[in-house]
Amino acid sequence: MIKVGDKVAPFDQMNLTGVVVDLIQDKVIMWMVGGTSSPSFSVVVKLDKDESLMKFSAGQLMRLE
Repeated sequence: MIKVGDKVAPFDQMNLTGVVVDLIQDKVIMWMVGGTSSPSFSVVVKLDKDESLMKFSAGQLMRLE
């Protein structure tokens, strides 16, 4: 689980390392037979190289240790 303050990088662009500054719960609009699917999260990351903010899907990121 990714939390605020974790150092992360996207799987497909490992040069974009940064620190998580915010987690945003996205609105679920898809309905299934048993109800709605679980909520998805967008993650705002402050990049190390130029301190700009980028928004990623939580599934795109991996924690760095």
